[in-house]
Amino acid sequence: MTLYAFVWTIVSATLDPTVPFDAVEAFNWARNTEWGTPKNPWLVGFSMWPALGLSGQGLAFYWYASHFAAAALGMLGVWHLARRLSGDARLAWLAMLGLHLTGAINIDILPYNDNYLLVMLWPWMLWLFVRATCDSPRFWVAFGVVAGLAAMTKYSTFALLAPVWVVTLRSPGMRRHYRHPGFWLGVAIFVALVTPNVCWLFEHDFAAFRWVDDQIRQRLNLRGLRGALTAFYPVATLALVMHLAGLRLRLPSSAARLVACVVLPPLLPILVYFTLHEGGRISEWLQPFALPLPALLVACVVPATAKRARRISRWLPAVGLMVLIGYATVLGTNLRNAGQKFAGIKAASLMLEQRWQARYRTPLTFVGHDHLASWLTFYAPGNPHLLTRWSVTHRPNIYTKDLDETEVQARGAILLGHPGQSCRRTSFSRTLAMWPSLTIEAQETVPFAYHGGAEPIPLCVAYIAPQP
Repeated sequence: MTLYAFVWTIVSATLDPTVPFDAVEAFNWARNTEWGTPKNPWLVGFSMWPALGLSGQGLAFYWYASHFAAAALGMLGVWHLARRLSGDARLAWLAMLGLHLTGAINIDILPYNDNYLLVMLWPWMLWLFVRATCDSPRFWVAFGVVAGLAAMTKYSTFALLAPVWVVTLRSPGMRRHYRHPGFWLGVAIFVALVTPNVCWLFEHDFAAFRWVDDQIRQRLNLRGLRGALTAFYPVATLALVMHLAGLRLRLPSSAARLVACVVLPPLLPILVYFTLHEGGRISEWLQPFALPLPALLVACVVPATAKRARRISRWLPAVGLMVLIGYATVLGTNLRNAGQKFAGIKAASLMLEQRWQARYRTPLTFVGHDHLASWLTFYAPGNPHLLTRWSVTHRPNIYTKDLDETEVQARGAILLGHPGQSCRRTSFSRTLAMWPSLTIEAQETVPFAYHGGAEPIPLCVAYIAPQP
C-alpha cells in the first residue's frame, strides 16, 4: 500500500498538468480556518492546513500525496473489515486487491476534495462499528472519533449513521450498549466534532445545503441508473470472477449482515432521488458506498472454497498496474489534450505576478473579479487572496474571511476580465461597486490560453495600485 501511494503520487504529480478546481477550493477554505465551507463541513479545509506554507508545485504535490495516502489507509481499512467479516486473511486480501477494479481509489478520487477522505474513513468507521457491536463496547469511543471526522468531511456520512442508530435499537442485545460508558463517550466526542459546524451553518444561512439545492432541479432522467452501473460494476465483476474461479457464496454472518444493514438501505433513496432530479454528481455520491462492498462480498464466501481466492489475488495487482500504465499513457501522450489541460493557467499565474512585481516592486496580495482569479490563489507564487467577501445572497464557493478594504487599498490588487474579451469590451464595475475606495490605475490586454498549445485569446488585466 505504501508503494501504491508512492507510485501513484509520483506519476500524478509529474504528468498531471494541473490540479482540479476542488484543490483550489480546499486551499482557500484552509486559509479561512472556519468551522464550515459553502459546500462541505470543516475537515476538507482543515486537511489542507499542512500545505499552507507551500505554493505552486509544492501545493500540487501535497494534493496528490494526501489523496493517495488517504486511499492507501482506506484500502487497509477494507482489509481489516473483510478480515473481521470473513475470518480469513486470504479473503481479506482478495477484497482489498479487488479495489484495483475500480477507479474510486486512484483516478476518480483526484477531482474531489471530499471523497478521498471518505475513502479513508468509511471502511474504518464500519470496522469499528462491527468491533463495537460484536466484540467490545469500548470501540464506541474510536467509532465516535472516526464517525465525527467522516461527518465533517461530507454530510452524506449521515446516510450511514442513521442506519447505525436504527441497528442499535433493534434488539435488547444491541440496546445494552446504551448502558456502557464507552458508548456515551463516543457520542460526546461525535457531538463535540459536529457542533461547531452546526453553529457555522446557522451563521451562514445553511450555505452548504443551499448549494446542493442550487445544483438540483426536478426532472426524470437515467443518471441514477448510469451512476449505479459506473460505481458498482467493479463489485459485480469481482463476483463474476470469484464464481468462475470456483468460490461459492452463502448467507453472510451476523456481523456482515449488520454492515449490510448500514451500507445498502441508503442506496435506494439516493438512486430514486437522482432519478427524479437532475444535477449534481451522482458518481461522487455513490463511489464511497462501493468501497466496503468487496468486504461484504467475500464475507459470503463458503469457507471450503476460500483457498481458491489466491488464484484471483495473484493477478489483481496486474490490473492495478494496467490502470496505472493506461493513466500515465493518456497523460504522457496528451491524448485528447489530457496532458495539457489547463496548463495555460499555471503559465498565466506566473506571468501575471511577474508583471505585477515589475510594475510595483511589491508582493501580489489580492486578485479578483473573474472566476479565473481563483486559480491564481493556488498557482501564483505569492498565493494572493481572492478579492471576494462572504455574502449570504451570492454564497460564493471561495471567499476571503475578514477582508478589510483599508488593507486592500494599501496593498493593491489585480482584476481579471473574462478570457476572450479585450479591455475595450471589459467592465470591472461589478467589483469596484463593492469597493468604493479602489480605483484602477492601468489596464492592459495580454494573451492567454487555458490549455497548453492552444491558440491565445485576449485577457484584460486591471491594476489597482498599492497606496501605503
